[in-house]
Amino acid sequence: MLCRGCCCGTSGKHPRTDHDGQLLALEAAVADNPAVDLRVVDCLDECDRSNVAVVRRPQAPKGKRDTWFGGLLAESSSRSFAEWVAQGADDACLPQPLRSLTFKHVPPRR
Repeated sequence: MLCRGCCCGTSGKHPRTDHDGQLLALEAAVADNPAVDLRVVDCLDECDRSNVAVVRRPQAPKGKRDTWFGGLLAESSSRSFAEWVAQGADDACLPQPLRSLTFKHVPPRR
């Protein structure tokens, strides 16, 4: 899932980020893989960490289903993320530059 709502993916908050290029790179990364579904969502409720993306693995054991990324702003991190997703998004093969962008999501209390 790629957040593109209130602040993620907007030039108002991140004017130096190529948001369209980031989305195009991810679309290209998943185009030939029917097992991967790219969903663009309005808000993932992690605005302090924008740009946010989540890799969901519904079949994985609990606790290893989702990998959250925040601060996907630089072209290099966007490119690394797209390449990693294209290669299967295996956490065991997560490139070092992306490791610093992962975080543990804690659902907000409502």
